[in-house]
Amino acid sequence: MEELKHELEKLSKAYKDTPEIEEKVLIPFIKKLLELPMKERRKLLPVIRDLQWIKGRFAGFSSETFCSRDRARFLAAVQFVCANKKEMDMAYDINFDLICKLLPLYCPTWLTDFINDDKSWNNFNLSYEELMSLMDMGYLKELAPSRIAHVLPGCIRVATGDPKKKDSFDSNLLLKRDIILKEHIWTIFEYDSSVSYQDDSAKSAYKEGTTPQDESISTALYRFSLDGHIDRNRLLKATLTTFHRGFKKDMAGWFAGFFETLQPTTEELLSLQEEMMQVFTSSYTKPINVMLQQFKKIAAEDGFCYQEFVERATTLFFSSPKNSLFTIYSIFEKITAQHPEMGETCCITLCQLFLKKDESLQKKAAGFITKYGDASSSVLQETLQAYQPEMFQSAQTTIATFNAQSTENAQSINKTNNTETAYIEAVNTETTTTAAAFLSEEPSTETIRICREDNRIPYPANKEDFLFQLSRLFDMEESWETDTTIAAIIAFHPQLDEEDFSRMEPIFQRAANIVASSWMPYEDLLATFLLEYQRLWAQADTTPQGFLRNMFTRLEEKLKGIDSNRGAYDERAFKRLADWKPGYSNATCFIPFKKLWIDVICRIKGGNTLPLLSAPTHTPAYIQATELIQRLAAYQKAGTKPNTWDFQLAIARCAMEDKEEAIATARQLLKDEYLHLFLFLLDEDTQPESPYNHQPAWITAGLVKSPETEFKAFKSFSCSTLPHNYLSGDYGWKKLKPKENSYDTDKHLLQLEFYKWHEYTERNSHQLWQEHLIINSRYNMDDSRYMEPLLCCFPNHPEPLIAQIITCYMSFGTPQEDSKRSIAHALRMLLSFHCPLREMSLLLLGGSLLFADKTVRSYAAELWVEGLTAGRINNHRVGEILARLVCMELAPLKRFTTQVYESMYKRSNFHNRQLEELLTVFICGLPDKPVTGLKQLLELHLELLTNNHSKVTDEQLRQRLQEWTTSSNLKKVITTLNNL
Repeated sequence: MEELKHELEKLSKAYKDTPEIEEKVLIPFIKKLLELPMKERRKLLPVIRDLQWIKGRFAGFSSETFCSRDRARFLAAVQFVCANKKEMDMAYDINFDLICKLLPLYCPTWLTDFINDDKSWNNFNLSYEELMSLMDMGYLKELAPSRIAHVLPGCIRVATGDPKKKDSFDSNLLLKRDIILKEHIWTIFEYDSSVSYQDDSAKSAYKEGTTPQDESISTALYRFSLDGHIDRNRLLKATLTTFHRGFKKDMAGWFAGFFETLQPTTEELLSLQEEMMQVFTSSYTKPINVMLQQFKKIAAEDGFCYQEFVERATTLFFSSPKNSLFTIYSIFEKITAQHPEMGETCCITLCQLFLKKDESLQKKAAGFITKYGDASSSVLQETLQAYQPEMFQSAQTTIATFNAQSTENAQSINKTNNTETAYIEAVNTETTTTAAAFLSEEPSTETIRICREDNRIPYPANKEDFLFQLSRLFDMEESWETDTTIAAIIAFHPQLDEEDFSRMEPIFQRAANIVASSWMPYEDLLATFLLEYQRLWAQADTTPQGFLRNMFTRLEEKLKGIDSNRGAYDERAFKRLADWKPGYSNATCFIPFKKLWIDVICRIKGGNTLPLLSAPTHTPAYIQATELIQRLAAYQKAGTKPNTWDFQLAIARCAMEDKEEAIATARQLLKDEYLHLFLFLLDEDTQPESPYNHQPAWITAGLVKSPETEFKAFKSFSCSTLPHNYLSGDYGWKKLKPKENSYDTDKHLLQLEFYKWHEYTERNSHQLWQEHLIINSRYNMDDSRYMEPLLCCFPNHPEPLIAQIITCYMSFGTPQEDSKRSIAHALRMLLSFHCPLREMSLLLLGGSLLFADKTVRSYAAELWVEGLTAGRINNHRVGEILARLVCMELAPLKRFTTQVYESMYKRSNFHNRQLEELLTVFICGLPDKPVTGLKQLLELHLELLTNNHSKVTDEQLRQRLQEWTTSSNLKKVITTLNNL
């Protein structure tokens, strides 16, 4: 075998991919391997993995790059005959020509399942036509619909084979096989595919002259629907069903455009009204916009279901963009013109536009009501009065004129609102009782408690509760659920018997499957921990039947399966917790979890039932200070030293409230270093006091108490090796670095120099939890599966993590879905915490208010509202940050202005005053040259000042406005501001 390994290494490194060498070197070597049993061939897999990577060093750092294409092709062919389905990770380097030479020699039983696996990123580099050819040859049993959808759109591409020439397209290839239009084409309406990308490429080829006509799939299907090649009615209905399949935004947008491409006739639209109205529930705006435009075409037709449309369109007012609302307005006008009896219904429905902080929309609604409304209708008048506090002054004036149109209406209003004159005066001055009541809210002076009864985390009451909770370990949505379950294992393990262990077998089976196949580090680590726990009591099983050991064996047998081609059992499924490491990254952010959970295993093994110090008591991740002190007192009484990772995490989660009570409890229960540590943590005036036997815990306490302070007593600690700002998250962001790549069109808000952090990896102590966050990567910060457990380690001070999130995900071009999801989740977590928002969190807030995604901006607006109410936001600093971001030309000003109108303006009198301060600072910090969107921002400021009965008093703002009066576009609004 050693000779064979040496030969593999020698051949792969020297291999050049030509037809002659393939026949003389590769194929003979494959035949030689196939003479050996699978068990022997599998011994080459570790060698193949090593040969995939070329190791080197650059600037003092070790590096790895993927091997050459020639070597990869050779290794992929060898791996094909040695590996099982899960181990076949080089399949992409096997093209059609190569697989046609390999399959006559060796056809694995897993081939069909491997090709149809839509959850794997590793697959053969095969096109639709090539896969169909494998079916024709009998090697492939079937093609799954999801795989067909994945590869079919590419069948129209005609590759040139020359990298200097662009590919061509031929949509007639869709007619090559009858089954394509008969069956396979419908899969793209049911499963994710690349149809959007291929369509865009084909259209670009036509625009650039590469193809003489538009060969895109959308245009071809439209043509085929007219000439009878495909059922047109089925095509229209199939397109409409795609909006309920959970497709991503680009796919939903493509199908919306495709529906327009089909150019449905009036008769077709009338017959599809129900299906079109169902699209109104879509989470994306483009499909809704397209349907509204189609309804606009038939709004005046006899068969139009106008009553149902008005009812179904009502839900669109809450989330639709401005252009959609204008379309609905136009349709309502057509409906009312055709059916006058619908006037009041449409007027009342359009009143919802007054909730939109957009003056043009409100003017449209007011104009519609003036034109079609009945001023004598008490129902309409009551509705208008309810919406009055939300109206712009221009809309209020129009409505006041409408109310004054008839004496009868004036008498009606007199009965309900004293007099018409009083009502009109109230409209013009915004001092009606309703408006006053609406904006009378002031923030509560009562401090919001961190630890309350309504957010106390439930602990399993008995063994049954624990077993049920353990069975849900991999389905838990909250980080505190996982923490509580792991802490409960320590308490309930001594109570478990053979029957209980039998009930736990399914969760152990699931853990084994996860470790054998999962790519998610945190889930993989959690599963490894559970298998380590299972191994612990399996090894301790002394019963005559060996029940626990037999269960372990049964799990192993299940994973082996009956397929001989899979070879020996994959030992990764039962690797030890101490040997765990992320499979695809050198990130260390999960190492503290591993070390903490190893301690849990040791406690169980040693019969230590002392509670975990770090188990949270209140959501999302806080520990009540008195309870933490009581837990530590139990360790002190038992003479047991707490685990350093457990101790750090507990202090990082300590709720900083009821400090006097906690200090009194500490003085009563603790002594020596533990007492000094908690007095330092909880008492503002207390400084560190030796001894310092728990140095990481002291530094953690300092970061919780005063993160900006670098305590002198800690500088001599062995674990104090990194610059303080790396631990506190206090990073500068004065200017953007120039783009390194011309194709990098995204503008990033913060570009931390992660490579510099590697300079500290060799000499840092690895004793602090925060140190392990330094060597991170974006793949470990991806969405809530990773982000929430990490953020919940530091609810009092999340700044270092927030800085990494900004660096990885806060871009101002066209953000990816994972960027939107991750930023939104970080904002949600900050909303759930009670800590002051420091520089990095304020930077995240400011950047999010200018972010491209509306959901992210909405979360940021809520964080601003909540943070001001709780007194944990520096509003002046937010204004400075926003101004700097706009000066850096990162994002258009319109995003912020729109968000203010929608969710920050008129939340309360208090928030309006804070918004006035924010805008004053913001406007003062803008560039001397007026930026795009400045007029709308100044109009917003004018509306706000009018609402607050304020004037421009800030001298810097007055000077800035004076400088901008030279702009004709701004002169009118500036004059109005100065005349307030």
